[in-house]
Amino acid sequence: MSPDITRKVRPPRAVDFGFPLGHPFGFPGQRFLRKRLLTLLLERLYTITEPGTIEKIPVYTGPAVECEVCGDE
Repeated sequence: MSPDITRKVRPPRAVDFGFPLGHPFGFPGQRFLRKRLLTLLLERLYTITEPGTIEKIPVYTGPAVECEVCGDE
């Protein structure tokens, strides 16, 4: 997710996990992590009450890494 783009689009609510652009739910093969992220997202449907809120949950704080599937950084 790009926080700058998200602010311009103004969704009712958004969650930023800190992954690089193009990998909003982590990297390929991280099935357990995806389930955890979906759980966090569903919880936020009820806890984010202010329209336009972008909540940052720093799940991924590392550097941009090369994706084995898409070859991007």
